[in-house]
Amino acid sequence: MLTFKSILVFLLQISSASLGTSRSTSKPCRNVAPSFWPDGIAVDTSYKAKTSKLSSFTLNSKSRVATVDYGTERAGLPFFEVLELEKPVQVELRFSEAFIYLTEPWSDGPYLFNTGQANSFRVETFNITQPGCYKSRFVQGGATMTSPSAPDWQFFRDLPGAFSCSDNILNDIWKLGARATINSCLGKSTQPAVWQIDPNDGAYVANQRPATAIEGHSFANYTLEFDAYIDRGGLWSSFANTNNSVTPPNTLLLASRFGFVNQTTLPSYILASAKIPFSVKEKTWYRIKTVLGRKGKLEISVDGREVPKVDLTNYAPGGKSVSTTGPFGFGAWQDQAAYFRNVIAYDTANKSVIYSNPLTSPETLVEYGTQENLGTVCLDGPKRDRLVWLGNFYHTSRVIGASTGGFNYTRGTFNFLLQTQIRSGQIAIAPYLGYDLTKTGTLSLERVYGLDDYQLLGFLEFAHYIRQTNDLQYARKTWSQWEKQLSWLASNINSTSGLADFGFNFLGAAQGGSLGSCATVETLNAATDIAEAIGKKTSSEYLLGTYGYALGDLNTSSVAGTAFCLSSHVASKERAVSAVAALDELELDLGYEDRSTLDDHDIETKISPNTNGLLPQAILAAEDWGRAAKLIYNVWGAMLKDPETRSGASWEYLTPAGQPGLGAFTSLGHPWGGVATYILTEWVAGLRSADGVQGFGYKSWVVNPELGVHMGLSHARAKVPLYPSGEVEIKWSIKSKKMTVRIKAPAETKGVFWIGKTKKTLENDSSYQFTIQL
Repeated sequence: MLTFKSILVFLLQISSASLGTSRSTSKPCRNVAPSFWPDGIAVDTSYKAKTSKLSSFTLNSKSRVATVDYGTERAGLPFFEVLELEKPVQVELRFSEAFIYLTEPWSDGPYLFNTGQANSFRVETFNITQPGCYKSRFVQGGATMTSPSAPDWQFFRDLPGAFSCSDNILNDIWKLGARATINSCLGKSTQPAVWQIDPNDGAYVANQRPATAIEGHSFANYTLEFDAYIDRGGLWSSFANTNNSVTPPNTLLLASRFGFVNQTTLPSYILASAKIPFSVKEKTWYRIKTVLGRKGKLEISVDGREVPKVDLTNYAPGGKSVSTTGPFGFGAWQDQAAYFRNVIAYDTANKSVIYSNPLTSPETLVEYGTQENLGTVCLDGPKRDRLVWLGNFYHTSRVIGASTGGFNYTRGTFNFLLQTQIRSGQIAIAPYLGYDLTKTGTLSLERVYGLDDYQLLGFLEFAHYIRQTNDLQYARKTWSQWEKQLSWLASNINSTSGLADFGFNFLGAAQGGSLGSCATVETLNAATDIAEAIGKKTSSEYLLGTYGYALGDLNTSSVAGTAFCLSSHVASKERAVSAVAALDELELDLGYEDRSTLDDHDIETKISPNTNGLLPQAILAAEDWGRAAKLIYNVWGAMLKDPETRSGASWEYLTPAGQPGLGAFTSLGHPWGGVATYILTEWVAGLRSADGVQGFGYKSWVVNPELGVHMGLSHARAKVPLYPSGEVEIKWSIKSKKMTVRIKAPAETKGVFWIGKTKKTLENDSSYQFTIQL
């Protein structure tokens, strides 16, 4: 009965230079050391959430499925070794962050928003013809379960930052943000190119959503011609598991938006399907031509033979007309692969050439954004979105300071983003990993620079980094660019109302909104501190008041508006208390909806750990300890409860019932949802930097464990890394209403211990120990 015997599926973190072009080799995997070992395996006729001790395994007609559990969120290049083989067999690998999505047709994918220097699909099939080592060419961006390490406690023990306490739930919650950040932050050139270039046959594309030429976004009414060679088309003779209901053979599909299948917030529309009146074969070159005219007519031919014409004006996917302007791209559906070469585009009316590329030069990878990743950066998430989102780095930057100490990733992310700054001072909100960043101006400004509040969040991320590290050398080096951004921000302040008027915001109302206005105050205050530290001048003369949803809608409350108006100290202590009390109208089962005008019972309503993560400091400013504790346990505790959805990392969204908020599409390794990591360090253990310039780099620090005491903890410990070296560490324990405190810090720093009415000044030493009566 032996058909296939294999060792486990490993994940490998290597640079593209170490990755050959071959998917398999007759040699064993002995020369490849796995970065991540699975925790367990189950072999059966179906997927099993409960796994046993890892070992080699056998697949045959009676045991067709092996479920491999990594135990927590991982990312890397999959590989496995076949030890014995009775006859050739096809092996399908499925990847998912949550167990429950392994049975979905596409597992928890596909991810067609951008190429992301990774496999666009979460299913990959291998033809196994001989024993040996089989490797994927593509990164799988995040997986807890897979179908075909060092222990986690040891991993977290070795982090520069640390947190532990008497409540194991809180200990696991702290790990969520740290794990998500580790998997989302990448070193330069660690993500391999997703296209391969042959000097004769052109670009080899497999398992990829179409990657577009960066210079084609203004093209309109043009004719496109290119050569295509189908290396693997997903025919039954190649892979038996091909989903022909979506991509039938010898068929032309016309789709709009992101692909051929829907993915929650990324709708796709198949507009037309036409049988090609002749057989299209693998291993054969074809000349393909598409003609787009001014009246919305689309004509397609293959080797000069016409395929039925399409009138694009007949379609309105999602209620919008089909655009006849924009770039072209080349891709390959799941388990399909093709060569493309000799591309030419010209004006349909006057035949003037507007683009030409043989696709045989390595520069092709640069033009189509498919080269290895260009910078040391932190992504939105390892699975999706594999983009460098400006505003979504807000929480990530602070999680780094509390856990990994990977400040090189923070600087790398800023360096990457600052390359996209345009004359106005704005920074691109979500640059791609592989495109030339100096050419982002050729893309749609609305698409690339369209979320104005992300400019505020971007500066505050920089301010958090300077506060964590006191890296004034970096502040001076980049200050001229941040000043340009500040000038743009200041230009949006309404001279009549004194409030910020932006074009479009992600987190709240743009015109006179509380989010924009109060975040602007916080930004200008932070800028003033940094300018003082580096000997520059700036302005914080704008005094802003209201924190309703917007100037014209003061009766609508919002999570983000409340949070920033309290954290920026726009609100007085009395207003802070009333604002936090008003959060009751936003409360759902676990956390808070973004604003009070949303329908609590709408299936689309979800809880954002990102925006809910803005609230703890606002709630703590009002000294509502019970509400803060409840929020932490409910929102972040929900990510741990269900073993079939738990990833070990922080999530992007939740439903009010505590499930992944966007279904299979949800990123379950999203550092924007990791705020609890630094909140536990700063407010439960109580270790944080002091306010103002004196707190930069923890030159002056505060230990204020008020929340931890109110949560009933008997002990807690926290450690934060300093830049470029050193650490501050605190430990406290409570017994019989007496608190014993131990603090270690560099002798050149000073601090204050503070709880209730007790306050102690600590300086001129590197170690402190004392006991107080509670």
